[in-house]
Amino acid sequence: MWPVTVAVFSLAVTASASAVCKVTPHDAEWPTQAEWASLNNSIDHQLLSTAPVASSCWNGNPFGSPVSCSTVNSAWANASWQSQFPESIDYPIFANNSCLPPNASGYVKGRGCLIGGMPQYIVNATSEEQVATALKWASTRNIRVVVKGTGHDLNGRSSGAYALSIWTYNLRKLERHTSWRDPSTGRSEDVYIVGSGQQWGNVLNMALEQGRVVTTGQDPSVGLGGYIQGGGHGPISRTYGLASSHVLQMTVVTTEGQVLVVNNAENQDLFWALRGGGPGLYGVVTEYVIRHHPAPRNVVMGNLLIAPKGSSNHSAEMSWDAAVTHLSSLPDLMDAGLAGACMVAVGDMAMSFGSLDQFTSGVVIKQVFWSFNSTPAAMKTLVNPVIANITQAAGGNSSISVSFTASNTGNYSSFYSAISGSEVAGGESVVSSRLLGRHELIETPLQKQKEYLKTAMRSQNETAGTYATVGLQGGPGVRNTAEEQWGALLPAWRSAYLHFISNGATVDSKAASSPKLALQKAAHWNEAKERMWREWSPNSGAYMNEANPYTSNFKQDFYGSNYERLVQIKAKYDPSYSLFVLSGVGSDQWHYDLDTGRLCKGN
Repeated sequence: MWPVTVAVFSLAVTASASAVCKVTPHDAEWPTQAEWASLNNSIDHQLLSTAPVASSCWNGNPFGSPVSCSTVNSAWANASWQSQFPESIDYPIFANNSCLPPNASGYVKGRGCLIGGMPQYIVNATSEEQVATALKWASTRNIRVVVKGTGHDLNGRSSGAYALSIWTYNLRKLERHTSWRDPSTGRSEDVYIVGSGQQWGNVLNMALEQGRVVTTGQDPSVGLGGYIQGGGHGPISRTYGLASSHVLQMTVVTTEGQVLVVNNAENQDLFWALRGGGPGLYGVVTEYVIRHHPAPRNVVMGNLLIAPKGSSNHSAEMSWDAAVTHLSSLPDLMDAGLAGACMVAVGDMAMSFGSLDQFTSGVVIKQVFWSFNSTPAAMKTLVNPVIANITQAAGGNSSISVSFTASNTGNYSSFYSAISGSEVAGGESVVSSRLLGRHELIETPLQKQKEYLKTAMRSQNETAGTYATVGLQGGPGVRNTAEEQWGALLPAWRSAYLHFISNGATVDSKAASSPKLALQKAAHWNEAKERMWREWSPNSGAYMNEANPYTSNFKQDFYGSNYERLVQIKAKYDPSYSLFVLSGVGSDQWHYDLDTGRLCKGN
């Protein structure tokens, strides 16, 4: 892939870089081809000139993609497939929809195939020395840097126009060390040592073969980097806590070219920041040392469905009462040992989720529970009283239908296979989310909760409706995490039980004429939900990896009381501010224009 002719935004920009902007190919300060070639030589010829995989779908295949257009079209929506390519991200709208295949969301034939909002060059990193050389080279030349492991993120953090990307996908170390010495305690620890390019499915498979389990999300193709650095919730976080609290040590390369080992004995401030203080901000993590736990002997799963009966206004309204009663019951159920995930749906989505034959203005809930080393009978003992309360709140069985089943699923491997799958990629969306605890779910009056829930479930397309994903991912395991393991994780996680992700905003870059405008419109519409969250839970926040990157309150929502300390650590380890992400620490001092690709200081 070296060299490839550079193609950039077609919009006119100034001919020289301002001191307050990162340089672009339009600027006199941009390195020459000879300088890029010199960098390539210095990093073992691992520099790639970006070549979009969908180039094969455009006349003449301008970037020489080796993948056929038919393959690109058929696989485009598969996140696992996307993760294999150095330039690809799950949500290409954040790369300005720069080179899409014909069947992709946001495809406009007249836009052509450009590098556009993708990185200009990519370091296919296979060693820390390569990363260090490239980072120092870029930072001294005022070039933006982005970091990509697998490209799984809702907010486009692993892509950026005119950037040098550090692609960690091929840092694939994976080994167990049964007597690793913790530098901060001197104790011998049984750990996994994992390269930052690994995907959680590989780590989990190795662990399960050895009777162990690690903290992962539900998608096995997710990588370690952004997941850990943002916190990292998943099927066992209610039991053992978040992924960031399981890290004992990291190896980090800074934008000044330093390779640092960070733990609770050395470089403690950076170690603290990298555990929950935000991905892609402080340096490039190349390796993790992580704890693990005994795999559960068996897993019990339960399925609960709550839906309105018929299409009457009364049944619809009673279903909202039932939904609030259900959500209010979850903290106690989690304290009693249950975890799980809940889907809340309205409009046509509710009809699909609940297999309804009539449209309803009500709400449908599909709740999946799981518990470890227990029995179906024990789960039913916990859930049946809740079902009775839900039915009573809805005025009896005449208004809603409730069904519940519980059964043994087998071992953790069987369970994980049942709940997991590669995320859908290639779409266009902006979500709104919140962490909710006992105060919000139990102490808020039912009528007020109903108002909040209805706002959370609003959709720009009321007939189509929408759905929300509610993860039972906080609770005892997170709350009881030891202070020295907490890191810079948002303090609101201490009291959180539920992670509520609300969809509903329409993102249509075709109708809006540009990705930038489509994202702005969706973010503006979402502000009503953001205001609702702040009213309902003023002292809480959001899980930054699955949240609205355009929220005006990102400092409090994503970082809380940690923000000012994180600003200082950011300035210490990335003084050139080479690393920028939307709603990242210090990002309010910069403006990234998706139309032009310019990243400049100021608003």
